Amino acid sequence: MALNRAAIRSASSFFLVTFSTAFLFTLGARLTGWFTRAPEIPAQQLQTLGVAIMVAVVALAVGAGIRRLTPGELQSALLGASAVLLSTPLALAVLTGNWEISTAAVSGMGVLTLALGWVVALTRKAHSHDEDSADG
Repeated sequence: MALNRAAIRSASSFFLVTFSTAFLFTLGARLTGWFTRAPEIPAQQLQTLGVAIMVAVVALAVGAGIRRLTPGELQSALLGASAVLLSTPLALAVLTGNWEISTAAVSGMGVLTLALGWVVALTRKAHSHDEDSADG
């Protein structure tokens, strides 16, 4: 079985962009305190929080730098992040029976990334099926 470097680069880039987008959106929603009470973070935990944010930003930069995503891959990454942002808080709310403003806020960010994914989908020109396998 031959190692397909283009496929590995594409998958790595896609995962890093999707994961870091969902993580940063969720973390940002919680830290702003706009939608729910901002958490009280002990001083010793601030360093961990800062490192987590820096790692997520680096993951986003690395994902974008590994290889430029095609419009189809960008669309998929945004739709994947929206699926995580929509499903996680809604599933937790259904399991616990606790519907809070933070549930709506994170789900709202999921709707935003869903809308961005649809905008990319609607603005894409018709391409051949080879677009997904192109390495650019």
